[in-house]
Amino acid sequence: MFPGYVTIFKDEDNFIHLYFYPGLDEKNNYYYKDLDLSNCKVQYSEIINKDKSKEYIFENKNIIRITCKLIDNHGNLHLKELNI
Repeated sequence: MFPGYVTIFKDEDNFIHLYFYPGLDEKNNYYYKDLDLSNCKVQYSEIINKDKSKEYIFENKNIIRITCKLIDNHGNLHLKELNI
C-alpha cells in the first residue's frame, strides 16, 4: 500500500507545479481517481509518469492557492487546500 497525495511547488522560473500521485490500496488498486482539470481556467501542460503520477505545470505564475477535490475508490470526497 502506498498512500496517494497531491502537492504544489514553485520552480526556479516561478512556474507553479501541481504533483499528483493516486496511491495504491492493499489490493493494488489506485486509491484516488484521476484529477479532473476540465474546468480549469488557467493554461497548463501535463507530464504523465510510468507510476501514474502526474505533474501539471501552470502558465500563470501568480497562483497562491489550489483546492483539490480528491475522490477515493470508495466514493469519499477529500478536500485538500494547497498554499504556496
